[in-house]
Amino acid sequence: MGGRHVALTFHEQEDPSTDSPEPSVRQAGQSLCELFRVGLEEIRTRKAFLNFTEQDETNLAKIGDLLEREAEGVIDDFYEHLKRFEPLRRFLRDDQSIAYLKQTQKQYLHTLGRLWDRSEYFENRLRIGMTHEQVGLDQKWCLGGYAVMFEIISRRIVRQYADRPQEAAGLMVTLQKILSLDSSLMVETYYRATVQRLEATLQELGDTQRRLEEHSRLDSLTRVYNRKYLMESLEMELCRSQRYGHPFTLLLLDVDYFKEINDRYGHVVGDFVLQEIIRLARSVLRPTDILGRYGGEEFIVGLVENGLAPGQRVAERIRLKIALTPLEYEKHRLSVTVSIGVATKQSDDESIESLIRRADQAMYRAKTVGRNRVCLSAA
Repeated sequence: MGGRHVALTFHEQEDPSTDSPEPSVRQAGQSLCELFRVGLEEIRTRKAFLNFTEQDETNLAKIGDLLEREAEGVIDDFYEHLKRFEPLRRFLRDDQSIAYLKQTQKQYLHTLGRLWDRSEYFENRLRIGMTHEQVGLDQKWCLGGYAVMFEIISRRIVRQYADRPQEAAGLMVTLQKILSLDSSLMVETYYRATVQRLEATLQELGDTQRRLEEHSRLDSLTRVYNRKYLMESLEMELCRSQRYGHPFTLLLLDVDYFKEINDRYGHVVGDFVLQEIIRLARSVLRPTDILGRYGGEEFIVGLVENGLAPGQRVAERIRLKIALTPLEYEKHRLSVTVSIGVATKQSDDESIESLIRRADQAMYRAKTVGRNRVCLSAA
């Protein structure tokens, strides 16, 4: 029972041409019997369900003796039958592959119904379904193969027991039971492997969709909301604040002397400055606040449920954080400042564009009076 066996079977787990991983649901070091909870009690239940009797145990020994003598012929007949069907011929690539597969088939037949009250027997049979699913063999061929195998072995039973038809009939009943057990085990793992593969595909598709959605709403450089998604988010929050009567404040932040930074150090350094400013601003903001790139070196912060005074305090914290943090890029050490305009929602009928316009006017006033400041909207 030491090897891994394949029933019908066109590939076997240790075939070097088959290296697909087993489903991720299986933990490292966990057997298939453990995964499917096939213990001694389960084995007894399955035997009872198929009405295995002491006579069946005796019959299995006789079937095993017959297969010891007839295995080669059974296997030759089986593969001759497979070769008649085009979808199966692709698994029978060459003489070397066929010889390998026949050897694994021989191991399967020599263990058919032997020591089958042990977990190793169930482990090997469960593995068959896993292997078949991994190599892409349709389940109809897997299940059909058991019926073909039953017919081929039954013909030999009838021939050997021609003078004892009642005994032959009993052996074929037992053979049907053991092959039914093996096929049910194959179906279990085939189904589980298929489900796991589909779940993995759906997870991958979900991850791809999330990445695409993120790409569609984030600025590629700073990884904050792009202008389109920023405006949609601000509009939604403004409507919410109007509906429930909550305060909503906007900060419009502009990097001081950004053109000079680009001209002196180059756009690579300019990009780095924008990324660092966003990093520093994020450290001050709450997860619920809205942060996006409005254009160029201008960014907007939507402060959810914050009025003018709290908004001014947040703006000052952002300004100081940036002004007091030297930025270093390769050999360059830069001191960067920002000017920030603050405007808060005044009336229920105010649009997001008018709120941005007032924040923009306040920001330009901060530029006019010396930069590196926070100014409040006049109205």
